[in-house]
Amino acid sequence: MKSEVPLTPEQRLFAEEHHNLVYKFLKENHLSGDEFYDVVIFGYLRAVSRYFTEPELQQYSFTTIAWRRMSACISDYRRKQRRPKHNADIVSLHIKQNEDSLPLEETIAASNPYMRQLEEQLLLHDLAKRVSRQQMNIVRLKSCGYNDRDIARCQNTTMKRVQELLEEVRSVLLEICYG
Repeated sequence: MKSEVPLTPEQRLFAEEHHNLVYKFLKENHLSGDEFYDVVIFGYLRAVSRYFTEPELQQYSFTTIAWRRMSACISDYRRKQRRPKHNADIVSLHIKQNEDSLPLEETIAASNPYMRQLEEQLLLHDLAKRVSRQQMNIVRLKSCGYNDRDIARCQNTTMKRVQELLEEVRSVLLEICYG
């Protein structure tokens, strides 16, 4: 959504005076206020703003402008709700997909702290082969919880240099993991 300019005091007063249009719109369109108020209110407020800033709209009644904006918001909302991402199949981890299969929760490996530690050590080993000693020292300090300022002080360098070195390390890590 675009960044909108807040309503002026005059526009706010106008919006308050005509706020009943929102409820009338919801009622006439048989829309639940609980579900659709948040959908239409932004269209209503946009209509107030446009009614004041676009003089050509003042040839129409404000009710017409507000009604059209709120209708457009409902149409946009319904179109978005029909998109596939809003209607995806829901898969349960606890239920079998078919009679011969296992539930998904039984096919996912449990987290093993020893394997995680081994993977971290191997990753650090690979990283150490590809970055400088200073960068590895910075990585170790960072993993111990030091912030960039403390690391810069320990390494006798600037915070900016520490951040540059960490960014280089990040690039190497991404290459190792996804390259």
